[in-house]
Amino acid sequence: MRPLLTAALLVLTALPAAAAPTLQPGLYDISAQVVMKGMQMPVMTFRQCLTDQDIADGKAYAATENKDCMISKLSESGNQVSYDFNCALRGSQRMAGRASGTTHANGYDVLMSGRFVPPMQGMGEFSQKLSAKRLGACQ
Repeated sequence: MRPLLTAALLVLTALPAAAAPTLQPGLYDISAQVVMKGMQMPVMTFRQCLTDQDIADGKAYAATENKDCMISKLSESGNQVSYDFNCALRGSQRMAGRASGTTHANGYDVLMSGRFVPPMQGMGEFSQKLSAKRLGACQ
């Protein structure tokens, strides 16, 4: 995959999946798999330490590296979460979409669906599956 497209899609792993009140602080193993028309990317995994403050202020799933991603219409009901996202990329390029899923004390599962505006390298729509599992205390 081309570097710019890969970088743009990695932004998705940095978007909030909505910190449910029951989510516990600790070290999480997070996996992300991007699916675009005609192709399925390999699963990417990384670890992230989430603190009580990260959870309390909603930054539990947000990377501060991309300040150009806006989250709106965040909704939590029981263990169900959803939100809209809109991220500025290079130049006038952006990606926008909707995410929804479930959270629990030891992780979350979220499906993000969106589009590149205008299409990036011929690709317009994408979806990404995010899953997180708590491994234990942060080290």
